[in-house]
Amino acid sequence: MSIKKDFKQIISERLANVASPIFIDRAFDIMDQSADNKESYLAAADMIRKRIALFIDEDMATEVFDILKKEIEHRELTLGARRKHVRVTFLKRVQVTYSGTSHELQARNLSEGGIFIEIKEPFPLGSEVKISLPLEAETNIQLDGFVVHTNLDYGKHPRGMGIKFKEVMENELRTLREVVK
Repeated sequence: MSIKKDFKQIISERLANVASPIFIDRAFDIMDQSADNKESYLAAADMIRKRIALFIDEDMATEVFDILKKEIEHRELTLGARRKHVRVTFLKRVQVTYSGTSHELQARNLSEGGIFIEIKEPFPLGSEVKISLPLEAETNIQLDGFVVHTNLDYGKHPRGMGIKFKEVMENELRTLREVVK
């Protein structure tokens, strides 16, 4: 059995009596979108944990996450080689200014070094952007960045763009580190 099938089996067994088939299918979709490395599986498990906590039960969410985490750590999985910073799920609306126009867009994940934002028509590679990142207590931090990759197909990953932050000030970096924790 494949690793993803094993993880789906765990999810299915734990949620069978408490979640709808649609909810379980969405959890499967999240697992399917993960890359075949330890960090990506952990990020998917964390996203599933957050959905369970939000829609079902916090204790159930912790239980499922702990089981998945233990299974992920037990497997012989490679670490993601390309990532310098750990990414975390960050499902918030952000303001992105590109070429003088402000866009309210959905963020998917965040790290100390950048952010992935969903958009049907990503900005061109290398485009400079300004991002207003909402945090707790109704505060925002302003970050400059540029588009380093785009995803244009509707397959495994959402359409969007990866933005790398540039020249992050020390106080902003501390704030990003706290969010990523």
